[in-house]
Amino acid sequence: MTARALLLVALLASASAAADDPASAFTRLRAAEDPADRIRACAELSTGALRGPRAYDALVNSMSRDLSDRVRLAAAAAALTYPGGGTLDDLSRFLKTEPGAEVRRDLITTLSTAPAHRDNPDATRVILAALVEDASPEVRLAAAAALGARGDALALGGVGRASEKDESKAVRAAARRAMLILAKPPKRKPAPQPPKPPKADAAFGIDPCPQPWGWCVCSGAIKLKPRCLTHDECRTLHGEMRRRDLACSWDGRSED
Repeated sequence: MTARALLLVALLASASAAADDPASAFTRLRAAEDPADRIRACAELSTGALRGPRAYDALVNSMSRDLSDRVRLAAAAAALTYPGGGTLDDLSRFLKTEPGAEVRRDLITTLSTAPAHRDNPDATRVILAALVEDASPEVRLAAAAALGARGDALALGGVGRASEKDESKAVRAAARRAMLILAKPPKRKPAPQPPKPPKADAAFGIDPCPQPWGWCVCSGAIKLKPRCLTHDECRTLHGEMRRRDLACSWDGRSED
């Protein structure tokens, strides 16, 4: 089971878990005999009222000390819901000391799409370090795929080297696939189109008067029909109308 699937199961299970004593999640994570209970506690500490610095510290402690691979993975995945560079520092240390290759592999996959770190280049650097340094080919394979999934060009150099020098043929192939993704120029966002000018004889209440235009209303002894003009055009018209004892005001809200 992948890390994301495992965390999802834990989150769903936590919804029905007993919550008579909020502090029990801390106790269960530390002392429950059943690993499934400790996994549920991980989920509870990453969501809701228990979420916070104390919960995060408990998760980090469990990452390094729990005897169950599944619980260490669940604790690390839950910790990843906390944003910030401190979380990534803790995760980087965890990946360098965690003995379970499957745990490291699944956590790399989870990090690649973790919403809390999606736009953080340091997350890319953590995954890239795993591609370059991890002793397990399956972890490096996951790291190459994860870097392609992130689409961060920051990883292009490291991925390129792995595509040529990694001792695993499968990792080299995965790195080449990631390179094809990372080497593509980013899609350009279409340039914003200027607003279409209003009709010269736009009628108030019938025709649109989009910004930066607005309705210019001139009144005094008589009231003229509103005209769709820019603010400067309305100000110029106001100067002309003053000779006729009329004053013009401009409504920048551009209401119809």
